[in-house]
Formats: sequence, C-alpha cells, structure tokens
Amino acid sequence: MASRRPARSPSSARRRTSTRARRLARAAAWLSLLAPASALAVPPGAGGWSDDEEEAVFDVPAPPTLPGLTRRDPTFTFEYTAAVIETEPTSRAGGKAAFAWYSHGEMEMPLVARKWFVGVVHDSAAASVPGVARSIVLGSPEIYGRGVWSSARGLSSGGGFGVVVPVPRDVSPDQAEVLRTARVVRPWDETRFRDLTLTFRPWFDMRHITGPFIFQLRQGLDWSLVVRGLRSGERRTDIRAHTAFYFGYRLARPVGVGLELWEVYQLTEGLPDDRRATFAISPSVRFIFANVQPALSVLLPIATPLRGDVASYYAARLSVGFAFPTDEPPPARP
Repeated sequence: MASRRPARSPSSARRRTSTRARRLARAAAWLSLLAPASALAVPPGAGGWSDDEEEAVFDVPAPPTLPGLTRRDPTFTFEYTAAVIETEPTSRAGGKAAFAWYSHGEMEMPLVARKWFVGVVHDSAAASVPGVARSIVLGSPEIYGRGVWSSARGLSSGGGFGVVVPVPRDVSPDQAEVLRTARVVRPWDETRFRDLTLTFRPWFDMRHITGPFIFQLRQGLDWSLVVRGLRSGERRTDIRAHTAFYFGYRLARPVGVGLELWEVYQLTEGLPDDRRATFAISPSVRFIFANVQPALSVLLPIATPLRGDVASYYAARLSVGFAFPTDEPPPARP
C-alpha cells in the first residue's frame, strides 16, 4: 500500500508565502535605489523632460565666450570687441595707446538636439598702432564638432575637436606689428591669425547647474603645425594649453550675471617663464529673450598679457546669440 505524503500545515504555507514576499520586497528596494542612477542617462528628446526642466537645466544663459552646451536649435553668435591697448615703451609705438577692434562669428548646427553639434568660426581683427600702421586682418576659419552628455540633475559633460584651416596671407612687417598688438585682446583664439599654420584643437567641457548658479569649465590644447617654410627663429610645431572657468548666477528669468576667467599657457614656445602664462577676467551681464540673447562684458588682463607683447589693455564686448527654432509650433487646442 503506497504511503501518502503528509499534508502541508497552514503555518508552513504561510511561512513560505512570507519568505517569498520578503524577497520581492528586497528586490523592489534594490530597483528603487538603481532607478535614479538610470534616470540620469535618459537622453534628451521630445517628451523626455518637461518644459520647466529644459528651461532651468538646459536653456540657461551662456557665458560670453563659451558656448551654451545643451542647445536645441541652430544658433549664430556674433561678438564685437573694442579695446584700448597700452604698448610697451621699447616698442615702435613708444608706449602710446593703440586701439583694436575684434569681430567673432560662430555658426553651430545640432546634428542631434542637445547631444551632437558641428560648427564653423571666423574672426577678423583690426588695429591702429601709433607710429606703425592701421590694418585689418582676416583670421583663418575653424571647423569643429562636439558632443555632450546631459543629466536632468544639472550636470553636463563632453568634448570636441576643432581644426583651424590654414589660409595664406601676404603680411608686411608693419601689418605684422599691428596684428601682434591686436591679437592680445582675444588670446585664447590667437592661433586663427597665424600664417599658413594648421592647428588641431581638442578640448573637454563640463557644466553644473544648481538652482540659479551655473558653473562651466573648458580645458583644451592647441597643437599648431607650420605648413610653409620656416622664418628665422620660428618653430615647426607649437603646443599651448588654455582653460576657461565661468561662474554665473541667474538673477531673474530674463537676466543672468557672471564672471569668466581665462588662462592661456605657452608650453613649447621659447619664452621666459614669466611670459608663458596669460590670465584674463571678464564680468558680464546677459539678457534672455525668446530667440535672442545679448550680453555685455568687459575684458581685463591679470598680470602679463599674451607673451608680454604689450604692457596692458582693457576692452568692452558686445555678444549677441541668435537661435533659429526648427520645431513646428504645437497645434492649437480646439
């Protein structure tokens, strides 16, 4: 006669159900801990974040010089700088004041909104140096691409790579002296004014937003290669580092203020140590309208200007960013 399996007691069944419930609760707790981390990697896109999140975290005021990292639409930025430059007493200008003007234009197109971008930059400079000459010089164009990773928590990071395409120019000794004086106004982009010089510009970007505060950093290197015959005392290659830090505060929805700090360091050029590092600060105020963001700022050197070519300078800048929305307006509600 076959033996029967003893029937399960109600208490045993309850214990097994309770154990199973505890395991499910433990698994749910682990998933709840992982959920915020996975939410950080959600890519931006249509419906990814609310309009309030996009405005507070992604559509923030851009620094005067650095780009708005997480743009959604094609943009064109124009900057005009006027400067008064104090020349060195030992120079041909004899310590007299020189005047310089600098224009900067940049067009950027998002390949993927808030993620991947391509852009082109072109500059021109002019100066009037007493006892030397007046001249206008066009810079070489730069083409670049960049990418950025963004979080709804306010952190964005990425990098880019630019190439300054060499353009031949016939510059007289007087024009070279004028250019040498004018380029100190925007030292971080001086490589665009070198004659027949190919320059590679990799960089790293980072930005953090917490409440009304904005912190943004860019670090990069310029590796330049002269693609013509060398002149006396000239190097075939040159490397320099540049760093920019921006601290901003959004006073109100349409107004932001900030302070930008730049350093340019000549790594390989034959200069005395006290002339290798160049520092500049730029306090600014920016106004935020629907598709236009004008900004006013001043530019002041700290310690030695670029390579010590001049004694000092001060400049005022007007920067205007234009956005060209490509999204169709939402349909009107009935």
